[in-house]
Amino acid sequence: MTDQYRISVVIPTIEENAAFGVIKQIKSLFGNSAEIIVVDKSSKAYKRRLAGTGANVIDQEDSGYENAVMTGFRAAHGKVLASLDPDGTYDPKDMLKGLRLIEEGKADVVFGNRFAGKDDDAMTKYISFGNRSLTSIYNRLYRAKIHDVLTGIFMFTSKAFESIKDVEPYRAGTAFFAIELSKHGYKIKEIPIRYMPRTSGKSKLSRSKFAYGLGVAGHMVRFFRDYSPLLLFGGIGAVLIIAGIVVGVMVLANYIATGTLNEVGRALIAFMLVTIGFLSIIAGLIIDLLLQISRKIEKM
Repeated sequence: MTDQYRISVVIPTIEENAAFGVIKQIKSLFGNSAEIIVVDKSSKAYKRRLAGTGANVIDQEDSGYENAVMTGFRAAHGKVLASLDPDGTYDPKDMLKGLRLIEEGKADVVFGNRFAGKDDDAMTKYISFGNRSLTSIYNRLYRAKIHDVLTGIFMFTSKAFESIKDVEPYRAGTAFFAIELSKHGYKIKEIPIRYMPRTSGKSKLSRSKFAYGLGVAGHMVRFFRDYSPLLLFGGIGAVLIIAGIVVGVMVLANYIATGTLNEVGRALIAFMLVTIGFLSIIAGLIIDLLLQISRKIEKM
């Protein structure tokens, strides 16, 4: 990747009419310092319209938002890589705030917070609750402090992208990038952005928002082991040790009461629980140490 542009903006589209206005705004903001990449999965007529904007149009051969954005990032040449939803609900001017944070060295990754400037009718209460819940899960697991993990506007350095460019995208929306970049220890910041109602059409992200949300939450938990193995294995180990001690106390109480060790099976279970618990904690320590070394090597 050669850093020829100040910023590369990737826009994933499927027959989104508002995209043309978004492209025009980006050009007005950045001029020739911005590379605009549209990854499209639409009709030939729509693609011809896109070609007339002067943007670099790439056909999306697979499916999914995450695959589209990753395809665009892999073709980008900017010092900073950004993604912006094409539905007209975001103000491209907000990218300037995030770009300044990165260029000043205050952040490696910047996410837009829709809840800081959301129009009243831009998001239903149901969707708002789901987004806030998923963000809360992400913050607790990955020790982050952001307000919107599924935002449609985010950016990061080209160096940060190098660490995740070979990762196979999974269906988690913007949370995919938040999870993977958190695992590599990059500095994540958030900016307030405006979020407006859609002017036309419906969201094409998922037919079932509930099922989609469950999937995102599942990915957060699944990949948590790669982010904080000590907390995960240590937590499991602590639970096993406590369970072993409880069973052991029951065996000891029975022995004191009867004067006979007649619960050999329970005693063995208690011993195994405590032993496996300690081994789990040790495994977590070793994996966590190796992960920290790997992260330091990646940043050199």
